[in-house]
Amino acid sequence: MKPSGKIDFVDGTLREGEQSPGVYFTKEEKVQIARELDRIGVPILDVGMPSISSEEREAISAIAHQGLKASVGVSIRLKRDEVDQASECDVKEVFIICPVSPLHVRSKLGLDEEGVKSLMGDVIRHADKKGLLINLAAEDAARAEISFLCEILSHAFHRGARRAFVCDTVGMMEPFRMKDLVKKVRDQIPQEMELGAHCHNDLGLATANTLAAIEAGVNYPSVTVNGIGERAGNPPLHEVVLALEKIFHRQHGIDLQGLYNLSRLVEECSGIFIPPHAPIIGLNAFRHESGIHVDGILKNSQIYKSIESKEVGRESSFVLGKHTGTQTIMHLLGQRGYEANEEELKEILQKVKERKMANGKAEIHRMAKEMGSYYEGSLSFPLQAFWDIAKGVLKKDA
Repeated sequence: MKPSGKIDFVDGTLREGEQSPGVYFTKEEKVQIARELDRIGVPILDVGMPSISSEEREAISAIAHQGLKASVGVSIRLKRDEVDQASECDVKEVFIICPVSPLHVRSKLGLDEEGVKSLMGDVIRHADKKGLLINLAAEDAARAEISFLCEILSHAFHRGARRAFVCDTVGMMEPFRMKDLVKKVRDQIPQEMELGAHCHNDLGLATANTLAAIEAGVNYPSVTVNGIGERAGNPPLHEVVLALEKIFHRQHGIDLQGLYNLSRLVEECSGIFIPPHAPIIGLNAFRHESGIHVDGILKNSQIYKSIESKEVGRESSFVLGKHTGTQTIMHLLGQRGYEANEEELKEILQKVKERKMANGKAEIHRMAKEMGSYYEGSLSFPLQAFWDIAKGVLKKDA
């Protein structure tokens, strides 16, 4: 089966992304992020878990009533009351998280295979009666028995599920195994059942595994903005989009010009800063210092680029430093109408390098300590504060 058809992204920034340790979004931030995702063309949003709190349900409902083009959904467990909560929030879809590996089925749910099938079937029927579009997220599918995985997905389809997501819940897959798994699933479940993939980045392979799944027949990849998510995160939206655009030439419907501003918005709201070397959205993604590279780019911009910065709303620039060459100096001088002979160019270059090195690394060391303190403080909850609260409550109740 040759992969075909448009790719429809499922963005989980407001659910999975918010599960990043220490991250939380206000209702206003959730609405703002949802609107921006909708604006750039993301067609399906997983915006939270209604079981978390009344505040979460209020935020979900606010997004559901924004009049977005995107279909708004939420994640729920195998519980009928969570179906009811989702329905009361007026969302269109539910992502039913269903454990499928022996470890999850037995240790987490305390059930056998028939027990989880029965429970899942009951929850799906209940969601179907509520008029919700049903996605089944096969949790820990990467460690499931392939026969049971296909059996439970087929069972879900016949009970009313429209889509199934093959989940690499602990990020243990590699692209060749992922492609093989998805092909086997695609061949053994009803062809009418749409297929998605949900990958984690524990080994740094989330994007690669997602692309492998798409090659094998997945049309609904799950992503998050900037790759934020549980533990090491999930496939970053911008990476998967640009890979589809540049390598696979697949239709995806995403406005490339909007990716950078969206990433900066989520950076600000989440408190997780974008690494300078991050592909596409990082500070250094389109900056060049090496004299060899600058010389090549000045001759032909394609020599050291696979993506033009303007395609994604960015600007290219040259940076002065240890590896700068005379071509960079000539280029900068020319922008201001200056000319210099070879000796003058070398002198300017030498002084630039000396000053750069003379600055030392004291500022870098200071910032490294500050960033470490920031992440420990802002992306967690102080244990002492917990004990203060706990002791106060226990004393009060004693």
